Amino acid sequence: MDRATLTATKRQEIGTHAARRLRRQGLVPAVLYGRQRDTVHLNVPQKEFERLFHEGARLLDIEIGGTLEPVLIQDLQYDALGDHILHVDFARVAMDEAITVTVPLELHGTPKGVNEGGTLDQGLMDVEVSCLPGDIPERIRVEVAHLEIGDTIHLGDLEAPPGVEFVGEDETPVVSVHAPQELEEPEEAAEPEEMLGTEPEVIGREAEDSEGREADEKG
Repeated sequence: MDRATLTATKRQEIGTHAARRLRRQGLVPAVLYGRQRDTVHLNVPQKEFERLFHEGARLLDIEIGGTLEPVLIQDLQYDALGDHILHVDFARVAMDEAITVTVPLELHGTPKGVNEGGTLDQGLMDVEVSCLPGDIPERIRVEVAHLEIGDTIHLGDLEAPPGVEFVGEDETPVVSVHAPQELEEPEEAAEPEEMLGTEPEVIGREAEDSEGREADEKG
């Protein structure tokens, strides 16, 4: 993973109104924490940070008052439209200590089974890995072109980059190719045999017949 340097300044004011003023000045509020040290409130230049992040940087050297410190981009907060970063969490790291982070999975190729009408089902979008900060991969590439209908790639089938270990159960499905579903024709409702050829019941007929018989008997 590439390491870039981002210059930050300490933030004296905190709160919603102060954060809004910073954003109008082209700055993003941030915090730096971890490794049993005090949390520091920072400002970072918005355009520079967004450029580095979109280029794939996750591990940075952050410069505060002339001092460099390796940090991991731990969390981001976006605006309602998801266009702009409103807040950043940085976590301190030691370059000689392994950490656990989440890395996206990238499928490569078109499965044979999909060309035959099957459906591709990606069960995992990202995966947790354990490694030194300097070995964090930007993504894990998964080759799927060889998959036929009924095939599944499990977490244990993936090849981890050097110095990287996957965190999770080997049996966890990553991607599968399912057989196409056949559309079943709806069955026609069959008429009950007992209803065929029968006359509809007339309400009150029995009572009328009974009254007619009584009248005949009296007559």
